[in-house]
Amino acid sequence: DDAAHQFIETRPLTTSRGSDENIGVIKSWLDDCQSNHAFCMQHANTKADLPTRLVEIIDLDTARLVETAGQVGEYVALSYCWGPNPDDNSMTTRSNLSERLQPHSLLRNELPGAIRDAIAIVERLGIRYIWIDAICMVQDDFNDKNFELGKMSQYYRNSYMTIAVSTTRCTTGFIGTLGRCEKHPKSPLPRDLIPLDVFALSMTKDEGQSGKVYVREENPYRLSEEPINKRAWTLQEGVLAPRVLLFGSRVIWFCQHMTHSDGGVEDWSFDETELERTRREFQVELSKLDREGSSKGAHASTATDANNTRDIYGLWHRIVGSYSRRDVSHPSDKLPAISAIAAEFSRLSNDDYLAGLWRSNLARDLLWRTPQPETHRPPQWRAPSWSWASVDDAIIYDEVPPPTATLLAEVLDVETVPLTTTVPFGEVSQGRLVISALSWRMKFSGDEDREHMSAPFLKAFGFNPGTSEREMLLEALKLYSRPEWKESEDEKKKFQLPDDFVVVLIYGLRDELAEFDDTDGDGETEGEGKTQLWTTWGLILKPTGVGEGDEELFERVMSFWQVPVRMEGPDPLPRRTLHII
Repeated sequence: DDAAHQFIETRPLTTSRGSDENIGVIKSWLDDCQSNHAFCMQHANTKADLPTRLVEIIDLDTARLVETAGQVGEYVALSYCWGPNPDDNSMTTRSNLSERLQPHSLLRNELPGAIRDAIAIVERLGIRYIWIDAICMVQDDFNDKNFELGKMSQYYRNSYMTIAVSTTRCTTGFIGTLGRCEKHPKSPLPRDLIPLDVFALSMTKDEGQSGKVYVREENPYRLSEEPINKRAWTLQEGVLAPRVLLFGSRVIWFCQHMTHSDGGVEDWSFDETELERTRREFQVELSKLDREGSSKGAHASTATDANNTRDIYGLWHRIVGSYSRRDVSHPSDKLPAISAIAAEFSRLSNDDYLAGLWRSNLARDLLWRTPQPETHRPPQWRAPSWSWASVDDAIIYDEVPPPTATLLAEVLDVETVPLTTTVPFGEVSQGRLVISALSWRMKFSGDEDREHMSAPFLKAFGFNPGTSEREMLLEALKLYSRPEWKESEDEKKKFQLPDDFVVVLIYGLRDELAEFDDTDGDGETEGEGKTQLWTTWGLILKPTGVGEGDEELFERVMSFWQVPVRMEGPDPLPRRTLHII
């Protein structure tokens, strides 16, 4: 009734989840989506195969597990955090599977809080089935779990909607009245809705109506701070689902066209809108592919479709960046927890998956980097060193080479072997990469004499090779590749280039204005032709042993981006064949 309502779009957050009012708002979002959103309507009108098993809601007190036997229909999927000590009694095992298939076998009040409340919401929305991983997958059956993991992308993609529960553990429910009722001393709104200092601005309209606007310090909502968005597994559940209803610190609706939130979305931080833009772009691309019904892939890598191809691989890079900042409980989950997105991306790109990278975009995909120079690898091997999945750090793809850059390396052979064929986008047992590239080897061994092989770098930087050659090279790589690094002296000592390593150029961008005759002190031109200045992207490798065919093997140490290199003459650097594991 306040006259200021038309100027302020944000509203107080709900204080009672699952109430008639709250369910009414959710239904209005759902009705709007079903009636007015073209891509969403297309999905809703398509009856998909049901998952192998579903939880069927029977009445207010009970449910049961059902096997669908190839039926089609509608169901809701559940995305949630199991927590550090999940309730084993909620899980389906080989010993209780037969019992759970009986009518009224699941007592709803005995289920963990998050699962119990999700079933209640689904029932209120008039939907009969819900897919819950702990109940619908046989947790102690290796073959069943792997088969279901291989179907995960379909289960979330084909769901009518996904309910995401942002609690830190599955035993915590989310329905009920929230503690947002303490009176604020400076406004009629509850303190928990406006936790910061607030002051009122009065206004009067020409018609004589009056109102108040309550102003507080900016405190943007951060979707990434929700507990569910800190877990690696839940990213693919949210990205693939056509509709997501999130119960977190506020109730939020996502679909391919719209985002709704109790309280409004105007106070969201920019990072969160960027995350949601990535999710929506991926959904739209998948919807286009489904609509075209193409088995070839809407964005196969062809010359005529080069721009679209770059766009979707950039989309993958953004997904990987978001995913890598999330937590995995088990190091071996690094690839499985994004396997469902990878399966759909493979369908979208018609490309081969290589432990987190893609064959058609491999040269650019290799150039991932981490925020800090030192990387952290798990105790047990889980991916080849050239894959971002081999490290536990956040991954950044913020300055990949532009389309005009020249490819300076050639992929001769690449292969990864899935740990199990039923999950082709999951764990790998081995991986290898063979490239031919412009490169040079650098060896440092104390104060002994050595060839100044770093000259192409150091000349471009304006350095003269000398006793601190290694330190100058490392500082130069940091300066150009990672300007945000702010290291203490201890950190500088902690990470150093190895005594023996190879600098590999993957991409280069020639500076046409910087071509010049290279002269020595006598003014004579050195070598054949002119010296060229290139901006380069590449890898630092270190030797790690000898392969079965007596070939020398290398591991990735780091990448470098936009580093200037001076190349002299028609054959400026040797081209080597490098085997990277």
